[in-house]
Order: sequence, then C-alpha cells, then structure tokens
Amino acid sequence: MEGMTMVELLKNVVDVGITPVLLVVFIVFFIQRTKDDDTRVKKSNSEAQKAIRDREDMLMAESAKREELIRQEAEKRENLIRKEAEKRESILMANQDRMLNSLDKITDSIAKIEQSLSRMESRHEQDIGQLKGQVQNLENKLTGKGAHDGRTGNLGG
Repeated sequence: MEGMTMVELLKNVVDVGITPVLLVVFIVFFIQRTKDDDTRVKKSNSEAQKAIRDREDMLMAESAKREELIRQEAEKRENLIRKEAEKRESILMANQDRMLNSLDKITDSIAKIEQSLSRMESRHEQDIGQLKGQVQNLENKLTGKGAHDGRTGNLGG
C-alpha cells in the first residue's frame, strides 16, 4: 500500500467503501509510524549507550589521571621524608662524632690527671718518707743532744 497513488486510493474507496478503506489506511499509517518510532527509539538508545560509554571512558580517564597525580604526590612526599630522614641521620651522626671526640678528649685529660696524681702521690710518698726521716733525725737529735746541750736550747744546729 505504500506505493499506492491517489487515483488508486480513490478507486478502492469507491469499490469497497470509505470506512474499510480508511481503516486500512489508518492501520498502515500507524504501522509505518510505529516502525519509524522503533527506528528512532533504537537510534536514540544506541546514541544514549554511546554517550554513556563515552562518559564512562572519560570518567575512567579522569580517575586514572587522579590516581597518577596522587601516586606522584605520594612519591614526592616519600622522597622529601627520605631526604629529611637522611639529613637528620647525618646531623645525628655528626653530633655523635663530636660527642665521641669530646669523650676522647675527656679520656685523655683524665689519663693525664691520673698520671699527674700518680706522680704527685709518689712525690708525696717521697716527701713523707723524707719528712719521716727528718722527724726521726730530729727525734734522735733531741733525745741524744738534748741531754748534752740543754743549756742553749739548740736542737742540733
């Protein structure tokens, strides 16, 4: 009925009657319209699905970019933390070296003090020995000379 001309349509109307012909024309019109609607719906659905896929692809790409940025920022922070830790470790090592040098100097000083104290102690022991000897000599002189030379009060000198 699609290729039907106006003359053929009028001939059919006269032969069959207006109501059945209009009913057939109406049905054909709606069938054709339904096919067109189906085509438009399918086309619209495919366009919508394509738009959805494009949107998903764009969101995935944006998500990948964000993840990459986050990863890069994490690497930067990690590197900064590592450098700061290395710097602190270096400072701690330098402080420890200074403390060890100070301890070495203190140890050397203590060793020198101990040597000096040893020398002083041995000198004091010698001095004490000499003083004991002198006291003994004086006692000997006093006990021996005091009986002989008691008038002058001289202690043997």
